[in-house]
Amino acid sequence: MLGALARHSFVAILLAVVIEELGLPSPIPTDLIIVFAGTMAGGSLPQLALYFVTLTLASAVGGSGLYATVRRGGRPLVDRFGRYVHLGPEQLARAENLLERGGWRSIALGRAIPGVRYATVIACGLLKVPFPRYVTAHIAGSSVYIAIFLALGAVFGPAILDRIHLPTTGLRLLWLLPLAVGLPLLIVRWGRRVRSRQPASPSRGRLLGAVLLGGFAGTVALTATLAATTTVAELLGASHPLNIAYYLLGWTMLGLESEVDAALLLLYAALLALLVGLSAIYHELVLPYLVPRGVPPSRQVLGLALLTVGLFGIVFLSSLLVEDPGSLTLWWQTGGPTMLLGAAIGVVAYASTAIYGRVLAIAVAPTLRRSEQ
Repeated sequence: MLGALARHSFVAILLAVVIEELGLPSPIPTDLIIVFAGTMAGGSLPQLALYFVTLTLASAVGGSGLYATVRRGGRPLVDRFGRYVHLGPEQLARAENLLERGGWRSIALGRAIPGVRYATVIACGLLKVPFPRYVTAHIAGSSVYIAIFLALGAVFGPAILDRIHLPTTGLRLLWLLPLAVGLPLLIVRWGRRVRSRQPASPSRGRLLGAVLLGGFAGTVALTATLAATTTVAELLGASHPLNIAYYLLGWTMLGLESEVDAALLLLYAALLALLVGLSAIYHELVLPYLVPRGVPPSRQVLGLALLTVGLFGIVFLSSLLVEDPGSLTLWWQTGGPTMLLGAAIGVVAYASTAIYGRVLAIAVAPTLRRSEQ
């Protein structure tokens, strides 16, 4: 069984690491998945070495994407609104000085410590740490925790999964809840504040960049909400609650013992990419008919939410054609209603964050405005 998983699912594990390092939370903690990869190695040092190198590179690729996104669109937001969350110019200058003094080692240490790994990437992007310094420190720090989790899986085998599952799950809530709740609330609040300051005619290319940035932030909020709902349900005693996003794609994971199909994870990644682009589709095809009629952002949110529900509905109906009917019943019995509520909240968070994120990006980022002729 482990040999089959090693042949067919390691690509899926790499994809899961890249996706989560991009800032898109996965329903299953990647720490746990890395431990699982260690169990697949079966004590083979060459295989462990291969897993270590490829997982470290996957972490660097995903983290670099998050770093680039934050560096491109995050700093203007913090410069203008950071004081409302205790990130004013003085705090930013102090953080920059700390990173400058600690330098490479402080970034590597942050990447090695559970609970602050993603905050370290975001801080490097916000503070515009040079990419060579960031990526080398990222690789060094990430290699530490990847080596530890691979070793745990290789030495103790599958039995270690149950022992570390709940502590890992609880720790995830420390960063999932801010993404699921805090991110949408902050973006909506700031977007409302700057709505009147939007430029009259931003360039098309820059406008599309703002739309995609808002869509990415919305997708982060949605996936964080789904993952947080799964985590809470499990902490409350649900037996292997199934994440609705995976069920929509026919990936009904009953635990890490089930075979992970790389093709299905690719479909999950495609769904996330579609969600990022959905706000652009909505902006190009739907908003031209709404904006001339004076439709406010709040009603634009409603329209995007309905479009997202329609997308989920289409994928859900498609999955019914290929799934065993009993899997739907099983999903409902293992936390389905809770996950359905989480999906509804996630759709609202996605639509709100995407719409107001676009408004915010256009209004506060000078690089998104048309140059004065």
